[in-house]
Amino acid sequence: MSHETKDFGRARAFEQISRDLMHAGGEQPTLALITELAVETVPACDACGVSIRRTDGTVDTPACTSPLVEKADALQYEFGEGPCLDAVWKLDTYVIEDMESEKRWPRWAPAAAELGFRAILSVRLDTPERTLGGLNLYAHAPDVFDNTDVMIASIFARHAANALTATRRNDGLHTALQTRQAIGIAQGMLMQRYGLNLDQAFEVLRRYSQEQNIKLRVVAEELVAAGTITQGIGATLNEAEPETASAGSPPQQVSRPAV
Repeated sequence: MSHETKDFGRARAFEQISRDLMHAGGEQPTLALITELAVETVPACDACGVSIRRTDGTVDTPACTSPLVEKADALQYEFGEGPCLDAVWKLDTYVIEDMESEKRWPRWAPAAAELGFRAILSVRLDTPERTLGGLNLYAHAPDVFDNTDVMIASIFARHAANALTATRRNDGLHTALQTRQAIGIAQGMLMQRYGLNLDQAFEVLRRYSQEQNIKLRVVAEELVAAGTITQGIGATLNEAEPETASAGSPPQQVSRPAV
């Protein structure tokens, strides 16, 4: 088979991979599909885990194809060493040809070998804007990851990072829409029950959120789910009323049922 034919075949394969990842639906299904497709796509890979960098600087493995991968990844986090962590924080690609002779990570490599893994290819998941995490491709045999595997894994990682970024963006938009809807319904409940205007109802929710140290979204969602006014919100109404009265109008007298 010619190089042109192989390249065309890979391009078509990655086109399908990109479509599949973009339609996985939600972050967790996307992460799970990334690990499954990585095993199918990278010839030497027997098992895969995806490590995600969190906003607090920690790294964890939310999806993998094997419990042994979960254990191997967890040992990297426990020991504070390993190719995945270095792929996230230092260079973008690391290969261990044989765990039993690896010296760069002296604690983790022997432990991974005991789990049955002899080689690993770790590739960073990133976009031009941020580093998302890393992709850990494990093999049971040593000396199996060649330059072609590294190239394929790097291309796959770019598609995976783009899909994960798009999924997070869509999830964020969906959550924002749900939040706005819940707050709007909660405002309507307060307006109907206490005779408040729109701004006053929002101020009551905002103040109650701050006083109880509960996110505004959660306050609104709980109020809507319960179908009744949250316990203790009467005191917040008393505090908010003078400042929430409409400009140029006297303070509103609100008849409040017991809460």
